[in-house]
Amino acid sequence: MSNSRLDTLIRKNKGKKLLDKYISMFHLAGFGDNELRYVELKKADEVVARVKEVFQDINQELEILSSESTYQDSKLLMSILTNLNSSYCYVFSDDFYLCGMYQTHIKAAVEHCLNVAKFGYSNTCFILDQDFRYSCTINYYIDGEPSLQNKFDIHLKLA
Repeated sequence: MSNSRLDTLIRKNKGKKLLDKYISMFHLAGFGDNELRYVELKKADEVVARVKEVFQDINQELEILSSESTYQDSKLLMSILTNLNSSYCYVFSDDFYLCGMYQTHIKAAVEHCLNVAKFGYSNTCFILDQDFRYSCTINYYIDGEPSLQNKFDIHLKLA
């Protein structure tokens, strides 16, 4: 058995313990079961590897929002909906390494991404176009630097 395959099996086994919490967090964020299609670890690894290739040297746009903001308050998130609205995207948090990711319609991802960042263990949500045209990272800061406490920062990279 190759090291890569063994590594994936070990991660998958560890992830089984976290998977219920992972999906619960997406439900708490507002996603319905019918809105999420699970992406296995191996495919998730391929997606993340592709992100590193495509978006490595691309400048990003940055936006800061208060914790009371909605996706409609974000110029960057609204630009995804109006200008880059492909049918499906990947949505995930930092726990993807053990738990995988989900494929969903871009409208659902944008509507619920702030809640994923707010309620998730790592306070981060990633949205990635299935055709790798854009990558969006949303972070929520509970504490830390006073100027960022209880705020979101949104990073958008266009390929």
